[in-house]
Amino acid sequence: MKRILFGVSVFIACLVFTSGSVKAAEEEKPLAPGWLSLDCCVGVMDKAIANGKGAVEGALGIGISGFFDTSYTWSSNHPRSPANISGRYFDKDHNKIVFNNFHIAVDKPEKDWGVGFHISGDFGRTGELLREATLWGKTLAREPSAELREAFVTTTIPVGEGLALKGGLMVTPLGTEIIPSPGAYNDNISRSFLFNLAIPFRHLGMMASYPVLKILTVQGGVFTGWDNPHDNNHQPSFHVGATLTPTDWISFVSNFITGAEQRNRGGPKRHVWANVLTIKPIDPLALSFEYDYGHEDNVTPSGRDGTWQGWAGNASYSWTDRFTTAFRGEVFKDSDGVRTGVGRDVTLGEITFTGSYKFTKMLIGRTELRQDWADKSVFQKRATGADKNQTTLAMQLIYTY
Repeated sequence: MKRILFGVSVFIACLVFTSGSVKAAEEEKPLAPGWLSLDCCVGVMDKAIANGKGAVEGALGIGISGFFDTSYTWSSNHPRSPANISGRYFDKDHNKIVFNNFHIAVDKPEKDWGVGFHISGDFGRTGELLREATLWGKTLAREPSAELREAFVTTTIPVGEGLALKGGLMVTPLGTEIIPSPGAYNDNISRSFLFNLAIPFRHLGMMASYPVLKILTVQGGVFTGWDNPHDNNHQPSFHVGATLTPTDWISFVSNFITGAEQRNRGGPKRHVWANVLTIKPIDPLALSFEYDYGHEDNVTPSGRDGTWQGWAGNASYSWTDRFTTAFRGEVFKDSDGVRTGVGRDVTLGEITFTGSYKFTKMLIGRTELRQDWADKSVFQKRATGADKNQTTLAMQLIYTY
């Protein structure tokens, strides 16, 4: 961790130093005045980093972006041994200030060479957990706090409207929520049950997309499978999907992935269908609705099939250009407990309220209140107990560059 923090410090220092020898970056529209504004002090660093980054990008002909992320989460169940909040892959550390991430992304547009690329990495707790959750190793173990999140190349074949190709390691196209990227964050601090349990995180393989109509794009791909870049059964997984955008304020995305995912077993297949409807009726308001359905053959210890499905709704409203509130509600039904790992039918639900404030254009603070419940006692409580409910409070700071 000391080496990571040292590297981060050197990176920032280089950006700030470089900024002294270049012209000021093009001014963006400033945020409106706010009671909690830090434009007078942190804003100066914002400009220095933006200018330095612009100089590096111009010299190298690439795009550089990223963020720092630190948070604190508290659970009413006080989990111990380990202190992990149930039902979560990432935001699961109870009563601990966590340096989640120093994320850096490098992009090269296609226009220069006809081939573009994107490389991004995570340093910190997120890198460690992403590596654990996506099974890079042969056994589940504590992993290093650094992880290559994505590394892919892109090109467009000049056929008709243009056939776009992407190949390499990439995050999944399924679902509403994402692993946060520079300038693209989920509305809430914590991730939903659907994000954690219903769909994959990443794939290794190739995707193609083509706009068959002005409002309709279709896509498909072939991957090694769910999350694990290693081919664990010598059979690929296949993906098909479509994006429908009838107006500039409505979009509907549907994706389906199928393939063998069990180690050394090519027969049983896993299928997931994920659907997301996004509506932005007025500028400050954004709504999204998600439905996921999954099925896996012969997945329980007794040889039974497993089925899971879930519904989620998200709403965010920007009261000012600094202050935004968000709400999420969801229900996740895990028949036979194959996704939650409890080994029996269980239904989970949660509601989450999040407030976000921009201290500057680059520094964001968020707070969250979340209530989880289940129809069985599946949430860890203290060292050995379990409960049907858990309440969590979280705070987060994000600094983008």
